[in-house]
Amino acid sequence: MKRVIAALMLLATAVSIAVWSGITFKKEMDSLAASIKNLIVCSEKCSDKELEKETQKLVHMWNNSSELLHSLVVHEEMDKLEEAITSLPLILRYSEKTEFVNKCIEAVNIISNLTQAEKLNLGNVL
Repeated sequence: MKRVIAALMLLATAVSIAVWSGITFKKEMDSLAASIKNLIVCSEKCSDKELEKETQKLVHMWNNSSELLHSLVVHEEMDKLEEAITSLPLILRYSEKTEFVNKCIEAVNIISNLTQAEKLNLGNVL
């Protein structure tokens, strides 16, 4: 009987961790996606200085959450997302805005793919 209780407790712990990880991952990714979409809008409406400031905010947001995200999901796409986000300030400084917007769209697509791949479902939990 003790073994069954211990097994159930371990199962409950594993499920709780998986649910917490899924919720945290989705929340962080949604926040990043929203910030990147705001950058796209800002690239059309804001001054270059404002766009640079907003881009730095996004990079700072990424730096604050990247360690957690990398620990929750070990995936090649996370490295691509990191490259896309951290390259935005240089692209903004040395390239055309269209290339900047394209890199933002690429980052949003990567986030969408990762979110779909890591969607919380019974198969991912067990």
